[in-house]
Amino acid sequence: MKLVRVIFAIIGIIAFQTGTAKVRVEGTIKMNESPIREIGIPVKSVNWVQLHPGLDKAEQPCLYVTMGQQADNLFVLQIDPITGNLRQFLSTVPNSNYPTATYISREGKLYIGAAYAGHLLCFDPKEDTLTDLGAINPSGATFPCRIDQDAEGRLWIGSYGTADLTCYDPQTNTFTCYGRMDDVDMYNYPLVNKDGTVACLIRQTQPHVVLFDPQTGNKKVVGPTTTKGEETIDLQKGKNGTLYIRSSLGDFQIVEDQAVPVDEVVDPLPSPVLPDGSTFIFADAADQIYRELKITTLDGNSQVFELDYQVSGSDIFYLHAGPDGCIYGSSILPLHLFRYDQQKAQLVDLGRCSSATGEAYSMANLGKDLYISSYPAAKVSVYDPNQPYHFGDQPESNPRDLGRMDDISYRPRSTLAGPLGRVWLASLPDYGRWGGPLTYYDPQTGERKAYYQICGDGSCYTLAHLEETHLIAVGTSIFGGSGTRPKVDQAVLFLWDYQAEKKIWEGTLDRPVAVFSALLTGPDGRLYGTVHGGNQPAEIFVFNPKSREFTDRLSLPDGRPLELGLQNGPDGKIYGFTTSCVYRLDPNSLATEEVIVEEDGFSIAGPILDQDIYFAKGHWLRAAQIFE
Repeated sequence: MKLVRVIFAIIGIIAFQTGTAKVRVEGTIKMNESPIREIGIPVKSVNWVQLHPGLDKAEQPCLYVTMGQQADNLFVLQIDPITGNLRQFLSTVPNSNYPTATYISREGKLYIGAAYAGHLLCFDPKEDTLTDLGAINPSGATFPCRIDQDAEGRLWIGSYGTADLTCYDPQTNTFTCYGRMDDVDMYNYPLVNKDGTVACLIRQTQPHVVLFDPQTGNKKVVGPTTTKGEETIDLQKGKNGTLYIRSSLGDFQIVEDQAVPVDEVVDPLPSPVLPDGSTFIFADAADQIYRELKITTLDGNSQVFELDYQVSGSDIFYLHAGPDGCIYGSSILPLHLFRYDQQKAQLVDLGRCSSATGEAYSMANLGKDLYISSYPAAKVSVYDPNQPYHFGDQPESNPRDLGRMDDISYRPRSTLAGPLGRVWLASLPDYGRWGGPLTYYDPQTGERKAYYQICGDGSCYTLAHLEETHLIAVGTSIFGGSGTRPKVDQAVLFLWDYQAEKKIWEGTLDRPVAVFSALLTGPDGRLYGTVHGGNQPAEIFVFNPKSREFTDRLSLPDGRPLELGLQNGPDGKIYGFTTSCVYRLDPNSLATEEVIVEEDGFSIAGPILDQDIYFAKGHWLRAAQIFE
C-alpha cells in the first residue's frame, strides 16, 4: 500500500501562522489528493555516444550508434548512411543504462559493456537482435572500461571497480575471470598485443601498464609508473597490432615482456570510415544533442540527417532558485541547463551552459547573475537571465564559460556567493588525487585562487556564510577523487576567515562523520547541518559560531539526508530533505516534523519558491505546495 503522509495548512480549519496544530493524513491517497505534482521532464538527451561503421543483415554498409540514458536502458541505432533511415534496439537488462565500452569484432558483431549492470551485450547483424550475453564478472565488474579482441576471436574486458580482467569466448559463450590486475587502483583499460599477451592500462592514482600472460597467468608492470596530476600515460595500438605506451616520461613499444623506448609511434590506428571512405560525425556533438548525423564523402560532399530516435529522459542532478525568480537546474550526462518559470508554467531545456560535460554540482546568485559550477574540472560559468541565451567563452557569451578555477578541483560540491564579492567553491579533487581545496573567483578582477591541503587529505565539501562574524563555515568529506580510498578517518567543520585568509577554528562531532552533507546559517545566526558516517544513523547538528561549539544533535526523520538539502523557509523554520521525506525544523524548540513523506522518494533537493518546495525524482521535476 502506498503511504503518503502530509502536514500542511488547510484553509478554514487551521491557520498555518499559529503553528499550534498540524493535520496528518494517513492512508492511501489518490493522486489528486497528494500535494506533489509533476512539472515535467526538463531534458531528454543521451550520453556515452559512440559511432561504429558496420554491415547490416543484408551485408550492406550501415552505421551503428550506441547511446546511454538514465530513465531507461541503453540502446543501439542501426542507420542507413544513404537515406538516414534508422532502427532502434533497446537493452532489456536492468540497470544497463550506459554503454561505457564498445567494440566491433572482426566478425562484424557489436559488443557493448553495460554499466552499471556489468553485463556484456551483443548486436549480431545476422540475428538482427541485441542480446544479453551475461554478467562479465559478478563479483567485481560494474563499469566495463575497454574491450579488445585477440587472434582467436576472444574478447578481453577490463572493468571498474576492482581493475579486473575477464575473457569472453564467443565459441563457448563463457566468461573466464582473471581477477585484479592491480591491488590498489580500480580502473583497467586492456589492449591485446600481437603475441596474445594483454596489456592493461591501470588508472587512477598511480597510472601504469600491467602486462598479463594468459598462458602462464603471470603479471608484470612494464614501462613507467606515473602519479596522477604529475605525469601522463596512455596505452595505444598501432595499425600493425603493436602496442605502445605514450607518456610524459617517454614513449615505449611493448616487445615480448619489456617496454622498449622508441622515438615515435609507428602507424597509429586511423579513425574508422565507411567502406567507400566516407567519414561520419555528429554535427551537434559540441552541444551534447546528438541528433544531426553528418556524413562526408571522399569528394568533400556532406549530408546531414536529422535522427528521430526515442529517448526517455536525463536525470536531474541539481536545482536552484535563480536571481530572476525562476527555478534552474542541471541534467546529468549531458550537462544541460534548464529553467522552470512558474509564472508562465514554462519548462525549457536551455542547452549547453559549460565546457564541462557532466553535470552542474552547485550554483549561486551574485547580483543579477547566476554562477554555475560544473563537473568535470570544476568549471564555472556565469549567466545573466535578463540577456539572450548564447553559450560560449567570449566576453559577449551568455552563459560565459570562465574555465577552471584551479588544477585540482573537480567536483564542485558547494558554491557560495557574497563574501568579499566573490564566488567560493568547495570541491572534491580530480580522479586519483586527494585534498579537495577551497577556491574563489572574483568577478571584478578575474582573480582566482585555491587554498590547497586546507583540510589535509580530506576535501572541502559544503559552505555557509556566517555574515555576523565574517566567516565561511566549511564542512569537509573524508573522500578524495574518484578511484581513491580515504586517507583520513573523520570529516571536520572549520571556520575560514576570508579577510585574513586563514583557518581560525576546526572541530568535529563526537561520532563517526564521513561527510558534512549540508550546511545552513539559520535565522538565529546558528549553523545547522547534516552529517553521516560509520554505523550510526545520520543526524542534524546545531553549532554556535560565537562559542564555537556543537550544542545539539538531533535525529533525522527516515531516510538518508540529501546533499545540500537544508534551507530557510519564509516562516522562520528550516526545511530539509531526506531520501524519503521533507521535514521542518523549529530553531526555537529544535523539534522536527515530517512535512511530506512519499513512498516514491526524493533524489534531489530543491529550493522553496513562494508557496512551493521543488525537488526531483530521477528525470522528473516535481513540486509540492507547503505554504498557503
